[in-house]
Amino acid sequence: MTDQAALAPFTTLLDMELGTLDPQREVTERRLDDLRGMFLEEPEAGDSLVYRVYAIPAPATGANLLCSTTVLEPGTAGREYYMTKGHFHQVRDRAEVYLGLAGEGRLVMATEDGRHAVEPIRRGTVSYVPGGWAHRSVNVGREPLVFFAAYVGDAGHDYGTVERTGFPVLIVAGDDGPEVVANPRYRR
Repeated sequence: MTDQAALAPFTTLLDMELGTLDPQREVTERRLDDLRGMFLEEPEAGDSLVYRVYAIPAPATGANLLCSTTVLEPGTAGREYYMTKGHFHQVRDRAEVYLGLAGEGRLVMATEDGRHAVEPIRRGTVSYVPGGWAHRSVNVGREPLVFFAAYVGDAGHDYGTVERTGFPVLIVAGDDGPEVVANPRYRR
């Protein structure tokens, strides 16, 4: 029996404001300690929750879509807003789609040759992340940032490249709101 034959149709209820799923299946939590080396100014050690990912499980094959919601808490480490770790896909040509559900944020994207883009995330935005682009979400608001993501199941996650190189730009708190600034630790 193949994975396709074993997978039966199902429905999951999504709370669009909270980002939670019913029934709750797989939940991954990331705390400040999990994000060591990601922020320009290292936060003090701690187990403060930065974000949760609620996954809708399906076999990780090219025949399936993997879907999840992410709830990214408000906060800063120094001037830099809380963010997700960010990643490329292991299968580099795999794209991803984000649907903003609640809160206010930015989607930071970059290619391995240093091109970058920053797009808004808020209720109703649909962001397309092309294959070959690393991506990270940043909460620039005072409420949790909530978004839904979907991508081809065999895409995988390459966090290591982002851990080594960083992103070309950072999102920091400025006098008049969020600012995009060059990342002095970025390495191509």
